[in-house]
Amino acid sequence: MLLATPAMADLEGDGHMMDWGFGHGVTMVFGPVLWLIVLGVVVVGVLWFVRKNELGGASKGHQASLAELDMRLARGEIEPEEYAARKKLLAG
Repeated sequence: MLLATPAMADLEGDGHMMDWGFGHGVTMVFGPVLWLIVLGVVVVGVLWFVRKNELGGASKGHQASLAELDMRLARGEIEPEEYAARKKLLAG
């Protein structure tokens, strides 16, 4: 008998190759759970990145506004009282 047949691959006749017998039960349960965890990590990472960049942009814009206000006072375009009022508005 030189040719292997499909019947020779399953000597015990239980229908499972290499004596595993468990099928895909474990991976069918934990596979979707793992993907949900990966998806959650990706969503949290994207939200963190977006919020970090939004806050940084607002801070830079606030600093630029204060710098412009300082320059207008230095050039004499506005009075010290107006400078103080606008700075108070920018401080929020």
